[in-house]
Amino acid sequence: MKLHQLRQLIKEELETVMQEEAYDPADEVGRFYVVKKPKGKMTKEDMVYEATVFDEIKMDETRGVYKNKSEANRHATEALKEYEMQLKEMEEAMNEFREAKKGIDEKKKAAKEKIQRLK
Repeated sequence: MKLHQLRQLIKEELETVMQEEAYDPADEVGRFYVVKKPKGKMTKEDMVYEATVFDEIKMDETRGVYKNKSEANRHATEALKEYEMQLKEMEEAMNEFREAKKGIDEKKKAAKEKIQRLK
């Protein structure tokens, strides 16, 4: 066995041993609370969860990160209220659109009837 091959084997074995040993990385940040962006029928409890720097946090799903749980709950409540307001505004806009479309359809029907009478 060549010296290069022996070194490679030793290196691989050391990496394997290091991975197998229990390793507690340093964590000076500690635990914090993540507030998810609201969607669907989420509750405040669904939106707030405890995490560490070693947990996966998806930025596109996150509203904020807070050290204090009560602060996280407050922001989750605000986010839910904003979300509900946006849903209500969207629903009102859709209703206005439906009414306008209905009015246009009625005027279109009346215009067709007038054209038929003129023939």
